[in-house]
Amino acid sequence: MVMVSIVLGLGVTQTLRGFSKITRSSTTFLPLTIWATTLFYLHIQVWWALWDLTAVGTWNQLYFSLIIAIPCSLFGATELLLPLGSNPDTDWETHFFSVRKWFFGVVCIFTILATLETHILLDVPLTHPYRIVQLTVLVAAATGFLVKSQRSHLWISVIYLGTLLVGQVLFRLQPGLSQ
Repeated sequence: MVMVSIVLGLGVTQTLRGFSKITRSSTTFLPLTIWATTLFYLHIQVWWALWDLTAVGTWNQLYFSLIIAIPCSLFGATELLLPLGSNPDTDWETHFFSVRKWFFGVVCIFTILATLETHILLDVPLTHPYRIVQLTVLVAAATGFLVKSQRSHLWISVIYLGTLLVGQVLFRLQPGLSQ
């Protein structure tokens, strides 16, 4: 889990650097800022969810690969949205739309991996109520992949973050998915 924590720490660092660049920028783009906030929260949430894995009795290479893929996909999404090479003069709206498909593709992959992880490693049924949260954020990310409208992206980012926060309050305040 040390490796997973290192990747998550790098993602948090990347997000904080991105926030610094956004705040010093003369141009801002609200959907990008909301997504940066969401990514920061997701990094923290994934770390918190690692406590669930104490219930896993037997580990193997496949399980570890699934677990490490989750923070790696989050880091990938963060690097796409808030690249290390950006600067405060970056036109964030233009940047967002230039990486939009890749970003949302990676967010979809992250969501699918997180769903598989709880099903495979923790035996959480696919009919668990939390799957509604996961399906909603997956649909929001898939919509972001398909839609180009600036106004739509504001709503997509708000719906994704709002759904995530409601889901966390209902199911994830304690380690383990509430049954």
